Amino acid sequence: MKNGTLYSELASLCANFYDHLIDAKSVADFVEKRISRFHPKELLFIGGFFSVAKELEKRGYSLTVIDYTDEMAAEARKRLPGTRIIKADIRNLPFRNEFDAVLAIGRVFTHMGSDEDAKKALQSMKAALKQGGILLFDNYEDTKIGKTPYFTDVVKVKKGDSEIVRTSSLVTLSKNHYLWKSDYEFKEGKEKKIFHDEMEHRAFSRNEIRNVLVENGLAFIEDGDNFDETSFYTLAKLVPKT
Repeated sequence: MKNGTLYSELASLCANFYDHLIDAKSVADFVEKRISRFHPKELLFIGGFFSVAKELEKRGYSLTVIDYTDEMAAEARKRLPGTRIIKADIRNLPFRNEFDAVLAIGRVFTHMGSDEDAKKALQSMKAALKQGGILLFDNYEDTKIGKTPYFTDVVKVKKGDSEIVRTSSLVTLSKNHYLWKSDYEFKEGKEKKIFHDEMEHRAFSRNEIRNVLVENGLAFIEDGDNFDETSFYTLAKLVPKT
């Protein structure tokens, strides 16, 4: 993952941006609607949508939350006291057959820039699942990236006296690979901070994700439009051993 500014330096800002941007209850409703038929209890939650994780805990699910930097793990601990929080890379998770469901929402998988990264991540998430476990994850979609203001315009989010303004542009590096440049202006009371971030992203097609699931021993269940306009979700299940 290549950054102009290290993601870890933006940890607090990113966590605040997600808190401001998404309606945690609505996203939790979206997630629960897709996983509830499988009756999962133990969930592995990957990524920085900590307010959604908190909402799922309120609904009785037992969560383990991971992020790949010390700083984001620390942000998770602030927001989720008492929750099991672990710093871990999605490509090398320290779990074996522990979870009924793995949730990688917030377009975490889109950072798997190479096919080898994607394979390692899917194998690692698969290993974390119990037999019959499910995987719910989302990805920026190849037909949508660059066509919404989220990537190429100004996004303003406000909560109380806190406001974040992000101005973005997108540079095409190769087919479905992009460099996303963003300038953040964070205001809280009289405090004002400005950050610049550059990060590579990968967009996927729905068929591409279906194929990579099958190649890595996961059975495709369904996909569809995500809870935002930039991406799609995919639901898969661990193939039983024969």
